Amino acid sequence: MFYYIWIANNGQHREREIKMRYDTRNIIGQAKLELDDRIKEIQEEKGKDIDLTLPLEEYYIDDIIHEIADNNVPIYTYDLLQYASNNFDLLQPNDLAGDNPNVDKIIQSNIYEILMEDLYEYLNERKEENEK
Repeated sequence: MFYYIWIANNGQHREREIKMRYDTRNIIGQAKLELDDRIKEIQEEKGKDIDLTLPLEEYYIDDIIHEIADNNVPIYTYDLLQYASNNFDLLQPNDLAGDNPNVDKIIQSNIYEILMEDLYEYLNERKEENEK
């Protein structure tokens, strides 16, 4: 998520500066970790393992996925534009952005869609692993 760059400081020595890497894969990875944590919380609360092969309505997994996706969408314009500069597909208007959306809303709605798709895909992968 972060990388280092070296900058000169008055020609005397070089200092390390931390820069954030604006890549949607980082957001997706964080969201997957949050989903894992939430599933563990449910398991501890219920006192048993969640059978991911069964319907998950009783665990409100859809609500949890929506919440995680929503919480991981950046809100600051600078961050949104940095993500879009690394992925121009985020600038394509979609239905989630609403009527006459601004650039921020377009980017946010695209990131939200990516997160939702990837979280459900990740959950399905976990289901398949549990079936084995």
